Amino acid sequence: MAAANKNEAHDDHEWGLCKDCEYWQIEPKAKVADGTLGLCIHDELEHFNLRVSGQSGCNHFKPGEPKRAEGSSEAPPRAAAVH
Repeated sequence: MAAANKNEAHDDHEWGLCKDCEYWQIEPKAKVADGTLGLCIHDELEHFNLRVSGQSGCNHFKPGEPKRAEGSSEAPPRAAAVH
């Protein structure tokens, strides 16, 4: 499936939940769960400072383990992205 416009680099088969994504950053001791809050650190999205739950999801998904940093779940998140 081709992207609808040049700003859409991903298509629907790449959609997934934050709790299963390597771009999700949570607190060092947080449990990976639906209700856990963390920061989206995807290169194209991190400037929005998005605080999302494990149950959130999008089409910028990349399977992997979440990163961890203090302040990732605060409102607003105060952690720097760990890449």
